[in-house]
Amino acid sequence: MGRSELKVPGGKLLRAKAEAEAGKISFIQVTGDFFMIPETDLEELEARLLGAPADPEAVREIIHAFFRERGTVITGASPEDFTRVIAAALER
Repeated sequence: MGRSELKVPGGKLLRAKAEAEAGKISFIQVTGDFFMIPETDLEELEARLLGAPADPEAVREIIHAFFRERGTVITGASPEDFTRVIAAALER
């Protein structure tokens, strides 16, 4: 299982654990000291990523589309920060 941490400059800490099987995300967990409103969107994002291609560009597209569609408010991080930490965890 890959793990990654990202300290957002001037922002918060993001941590990700991720695993892929047969090129698909089979496990994903994101934690940290960021704030997300509504809080349940983190679980929804993780659910949307399960089964997705474990490819950085696919991960980016899913994350950015999710935040656009949901209008989720993130304090201390951005969708791109989520992309970076998850992609790094998948590479390890």
